[in-house]
Amino acid sequence: MTMDPHGKLGRAPAMLCISSRLALLSLGWRNGFAQRVACVRAPSSRQLSRKTIPMWLSRLLLLALVLDASTLLAASLPPVEPMPTIEAGVLVPARMLNDPRYTVNDRVAVVGYMGQFTLRAPGVVLKADGTEMLAIRAAELSAIAQLNQLSQSGVFADALAASAAKTGAAIGQAVLNPVQTLEGIPAGVGRFFQSATTTISRATESQRSNGSQGGSAMGDDVLGINKAKRRIAKQVGADPYTTNPILAKQLDDLSRAAFAGGISLDVALAASTAGVATAISATATVSNLVWDRSPEDIRTIHEQKLTAMGVDAGTVRAFVTNRWLTPTLSVPLVENLGQLPAARGRVAVIALASTVESESEARYMLNSIRMARRAGTEGDSVVGLELAGRILTVRTRGGRVVVPAPVDYVVWTEQVRTFAEKRNAKGGNRDILVSGVASPRSREGLRATGWVVQEHSPDGATPR
Repeated sequence: MTMDPHGKLGRAPAMLCISSRLALLSLGWRNGFAQRVACVRAPSSRQLSRKTIPMWLSRLLLLALVLDASTLLAASLPPVEPMPTIEAGVLVPARMLNDPRYTVNDRVAVVGYMGQFTLRAPGVVLKADGTEMLAIRAAELSAIAQLNQLSQSGVFADALAASAAKTGAAIGQAVLNPVQTLEGIPAGVGRFFQSATTTISRATESQRSNGSQGGSAMGDDVLGINKAKRRIAKQVGADPYTTNPILAKQLDDLSRAAFAGGISLDVALAASTAGVATAISATATVSNLVWDRSPEDIRTIHEQKLTAMGVDAGTVRAFVTNRWLTPTLSVPLVENLGQLPAARGRVAVIALASTVESESEARYMLNSIRMARRAGTEGDSVVGLELAGRILTVRTRGGRVVVPAPVDYVVWTEQVRTFAEKRNAKGGNRDILVSGVASPRSREGLRATGWVVQEHSPDGATPR
């Protein structure tokens, strides 16, 4: 840049504009936008003086800083990472790993943000998708032991033998929620973090998971078999809809035997040890409604409550017919959502819940809603439930933005990074509530994008 003897600029302004265009292009900006910047008519050399040079430069630098902000942010974020294999102690309390009744694998693969555990006890090998399921499977060992004792008692031993000899549709397979093979069902809840542009297609997704809460369950309840199953499950504190194959078979066998043998459960169970009601999770138990009412009764209750929330009939049907949303999970889900009367977006949340494709996803939805309810305070209530794809975002009256993340281990994946960078999640305070922990890299990336990570946030289910 040079000046003539009169203190005037030569061709410097045009050079500055052209240089800014080249700089923008080098940062990846589109030709058209860069061209518009380049075509801003620069003052001529006669119009510029020494006093106008600083103003011209400051405006150009400000423009470059604004346009380059996203590029600088992207460059400052850590690279994405794969799902890791970590020590079990990172995810699980020491008391659970040192329980004398069972052993748990020392190292845990993280799949879909959830730890994959194998629990081994005498005669028992059980898989657990996540720390919550591990706590449930551990608690179910007590129920399995109690039912073993019950099956060996005189009245039930005879009835079991008689039931085994009978065949036909009258007894058949009386199962509230048949435990089908879990092969092919994806582990973890990674589907909820896939794309922020994912839309919820209730019509197609819910049909794939519709299942076993209707049809045969009605006939079974007429026979009293399912009622017997719920009664026996309540006695030992078990989930009548459990997906534990060992426990489910015990409940099925005993309920069929009770029906076939005409056993009075009040008499037969009076001598057995009452259940501790801890076979559902470390901190949550089955509602008495789940034990005492039939699936059809609970479905009617849900239809009434969801309709009162403004949920359309199609979404209600998709919700109540999803086989993964058993009464054990759907009852507290609807109850917690009902405790957010001022929150917009409850209909969309139910639509999302109706698409779950595994027990882990159903529990993820329930725990997300529990955390959303707890995000509100007396002076700062929850006023909005929004979805970024399948990720639930909570907004409070005071402007806080809260994202419930009831997962074991947050990994800095491409999906998490994409969500973290989204600008539509702006708010006064932006918190991510993680029921487990976050990897060092994900903590770094989330904080760099303005999120406050709160680990070990209570979700009502994860063991502490």
